[in-house]
Amino acid sequence: MPVFFLLMVLGGIRHPCVCASLGSLYIVTRYFYFSGYATGDPKNRLNIGKYGFLALMGLIGCTISFGISLLRG
Repeated sequence: MPVFFLLMVLGGIRHPCVCASLGSLYIVTRYFYFSGYATGDPKNRLNIGKYGFLALMGLIGCTISFGISLLRG
């Protein structure tokens, strides 16, 4: 979770709408991950929960874009 929060804050400075939608996607996928985890079958947690990594990759891209914009001035 600390990585998610850091990526949301830093990427959201440059791309607030994109980060908000990716953050919402991440929260929804984490809910399905944990509800699948609670069933006891390990395969159930990755039905929808596997898409949370895509949201994190998108947040990483937004944060990199923000960093590049700071370096360029």
